[in-house]
Amino acid sequence: MLKIDFIASHNAIQKVAASQKMAFSFITLLFATLLRNNNYSVWTLFFMSGAIIFYAKIPWKTYIILLLAPIGFISAGMVAIVLSITFTQDVPTSVLWQGSLFTMQLFILPNDGIRAITIFCTSISATSCLYFLILTTPMYEISPVLARLKVPTIIIELIELMYRFIFLFLEMVAQIYTAQHARLGYRTYKKGFQSLSLLINALFRSIFFRYQAMSYAMAARNIEQFIIPQQFLIDKEWDQKLTWLAIIFIVVGIAILVL
Repeated sequence: MLKIDFIASHNAIQKVAASQKMAFSFITLLFATLLRNNNYSVWTLFFMSGAIIFYAKIPWKTYIILLLAPIGFISAGMVAIVLSITFTQDVPTSVLWQGSLFTMQLFILPNDGIRAITIFCTSISATSCLYFLILTTPMYEISPVLARLKVPTIIIELIELMYRFIFLFLEMVAQIYTAQHARLGYRTYKKGFQSLSLLINALFRSIFFRYQAMSYAMAARNIEQFIIPQQFLIDKEWDQKLTWLAIIFIVVGIAILVL
């Protein structure tokens, strides 16, 4: 997470307006999720991956590692979609695969397999669209854009708080785990579970005190919201290259759907 935040502030298109990057990301995301076409999803995945690696100059190894995490979760979820279970012997004849486990009959139907492939392709392509925004635009630039779009302030502040506390969680988990590990807190399974419960308890208490201290600090400085005013941000212009990329994406996508 710390590396993601660093990359978002240090990439080849950091001087491009956040509003343009958000528009490009959400347009591609909208097409990928609504159309649910496998060919279009594959095109979206390769196009957005190319834009992230070659246009934004994000290290390809970092991007591949980040992409593997959602692939693992999606693949695990595909099992529930593909696999059908029955406790009787009535199994359809048109099955792609059939097996048994104790008293259960496991099988895969062709329609379920096709549906799982469609969901997998759509999910991965949508993830690549979101990664374009996450890896190229820091949160402090997204918040003013959301404010201009009349998103309620409470929602924007909740998003910023959750984003901020992700880093606090990771930092404090690493510190507490290191301290416990140095004291042989994970030597056995029993001690490991005890240490884990203590870690979770200490983590939530620390986060609560951090939030309370931050609230007091903001009140002392007469700060009423987390959103950085636009006048304190550097003015950034729209990039013509990104506009052309959006046009190419739409035109080629339409050609894929028609053909």
